Amino acid sequence: MTFAVVGAGRLGTSLALALRNAGADLVGYTCRTSAGVSRAAAVLGIHGSADIPALVRVHAPAVDLYVLSVPDTALEGVARELAEALGAARSQMDRDPRIAVMHTSGATSTAVLATCADQGCLTLSFHPLQTFSDPAMGADRMAGATVAVTPGPGDDLEEAWRLGERIAGAIGVAAFRLGEEHRVLYHTAATMASNYLVTLAHVAENLLCAAGFPREAALPALLPLMGGALGNLTTQGSVAALTGPLSRGDTGTVAAHLSAIARDFPTRSMLYRELGLATLDIVRDRHEIAPETIDRLAHQLTSDPATRRQP
Repeated sequence: MTFAVVGAGRLGTSLALALRNAGADLVGYTCRTSAGVSRAAAVLGIHGSADIPALVRVHAPAVDLYVLSVPDTALEGVARELAEALGAARSQMDRDPRIAVMHTSGATSTAVLATCADQGCLTLSFHPLQTFSDPAMGADRMAGATVAVTPGPGDDLEEAWRLGERIAGAIGVAAFRLGEEHRVLYHTAATMASNYLVTLAHVAENLLCAAGFPREAALPALLPLMGGALGNLTTQGSVAALTGPLSRGDTGTVAAHLSAIARDFPTRSMLYRELGLATLDIVRDRHEIAPETIDRLAHQLTSDPATRRQP
C-alpha cells in the first residue's frame, strides 16, 4: 500500500510511522504550519507538499490511501478540497484506481467524507484509542491498542470495514467496528479515560502543593500511586481494583476530605463530590459495604458544604 497524510501533526505522524514500519510506502504529506513541516520532515525523512492540490498533483497516480489527520472543525473542508483535487487529477491518470480516504477523528461523523465518496473513493474513519503527545513514542504505543473503525458514505461498507481491519492488523492493533450513531459517546469515553486522567493528576498535584509539597516533587510523588492503580485495573478490572475510603465505607475520612477541600481548595470541592458519587456505583457492585453506609456516604457527598458538619 502507498499512502499520503494530510495533516502530519502528532497523530498523523505517529500513524505514518506505524504504517511505514508495517511495510506501507509513505509518498507525501501536508502540514498546516512551517514549524510542523520542519518537525514532520525531521521525523519522516521526506519533504512535504505545500498544500492538498500539490500533494495530489505529484502523487495521485501512486496513492492508494489518503489519511486525513486534521482538527475536527477542518475535516469537512479538507475532504472537499481533496475530492476536488482528486477529481481534477483523475483525467491525467492512466488508470482509474480505487482510492481510499480515512479520517482519524474520534467524534466527527464520517459524513464529512461524502465529497470523497462522490469521487468514487472508499471512505472510513480510523481512530486509535491511544494518546499521541510525541510521534515516535505514539508509533511505539500503537501496538496492542484498539482502534475504532467506522465505514463511511458509499455502498461499500463491508469493503471499508475490511480495509480498516487490514490496516489495524498490519500495525498491531485490535479493530472494533463502531456504529456511526455511537461515535460521540465512544469519544466521550476515550476523553474521560485519557484526557481527564491528566486533569485529575493536575488537580491532585495542586492539592499536594497546597499541603506543602514542593511543586517539583508533587507529580513524581503521585505517579507511582497512579501507576499502581492502572496496574490493578489491568489485572483486576475496574470493580475489584478500587481501594480507598469509599471502598471501605469510611465515612469519617470522607467527611474530613470534604472539610479540607472546602477550606483549602473550594473550587475543586464539587469535582471531589461528583467523582465520589460515581465511585459509589463501584462500591455497590462490590457488595462489601452495608447499603445504609453507602446511603450515608451519598448523603455526605451531596449535602451542602456550608451546613454539613464533620462528625
